Amino acid sequence: MAHRLIIVPGDNEVLRSLQGNLNDDIEVQMLETANDALWEVRNAPPEVIVADIDLPGMSGMDLAEILPNFGLPTRVILCSRQPDPRAAKQAQSHGVYQFLDALTDVGVLKEALLAAISAAPVAPAPEPEPEPAAPEPAAPEPEPAPRRRDPEPRAARRDPEPATRPEPAPRPPMPTPAPRKPGSRRNALVLTADNLTPIRSRMSDLLQEVGAQCILLSNREGMVLTEVGSTSGLSTMVLLPLLSTSFSAAGQISQMLRERDSSALYMQEGSHFDLYCFDMAQQFMLVLIFDKAASATKIGTAWVYTKRAIRDMLEYLS
Repeated sequence: MAHRLIIVPGDNEVLRSLQGNLNDDIEVQMLETANDALWEVRNAPPEVIVADIDLPGMSGMDLAEILPNFGLPTRVILCSRQPDPRAAKQAQSHGVYQFLDALTDVGVLKEALLAAISAAPVAPAPEPEPEPAAPEPAAPEPEPAPRRRDPEPRAARRDPEPATRPEPAPRPPMPTPAPRKPGSRRNALVLTADNLTPIRSRMSDLLQEVGAQCILLSNREGMVLTEVGSTSGLSTMVLLPLLSTSFSAAGQISQMLRERDSSALYMQEGSHFDLYCFDMAQQFMLVLIFDKAASATKIGTAWVYTKRAIRDMLEYLS
């Protein structure tokens, strides 16, 4: 069976030469951008992605940061043409399989690739076969019925003395509720007149970074709190409550898993519009709407820049 490999070389000639040094049992797909790699991963995930950290648009490091959210076993090898200890440490935090610093030898890259291919996920141990059921024991023979005893004389009987009922134990005192410790509850995020201006400014920056038609911030009930861009032709009064319904299960799932800092993403791809709805601390929704006739949607770019904007906006809200 052929192994699938995606290479995103950028300007790294060592990565571009890798394909000619591989055997026929490795199917190679050469892509030019990290966004192209993310789209391909969604359709047909490869076993390994080899990428340079310096790529046009979204970097290879951004690719490695996004990929774990897809929940796929694809392993990532990142390469740099110059020594970069900071990037190596960052790659380790993103779960990169191997970071090749100052790569100049295609043989080293090939060796790392073959190791990544052979590092298949550990298969779970097979369940033990059920032991054969023990034969049921034979039913015992019925014993003869006991002989009926003659009743004792009435005078010999003694009525049992009534049992004394123990007095009920005193009811334990009701526990006094412990005072709530400050900070034990997650800090509430509040949109005020003071933080509205920096939040709108950050949303405007995000609008320019990703090329969206509009960006809306709403509460979990779907009420729009603020927006930037153009919502002409979009029924946001109906759209946002529908999105809140889709997101209602996300908070319940987080509670079941006892997660406090989890997030969720809802995506809707169409022929005219693409929509991305990001959860913000299980209290707000940030909705990005793209008009496909005006700009092409790039999932990687939208993911990276929106996550950065959300981190900034949560600081403003807190």
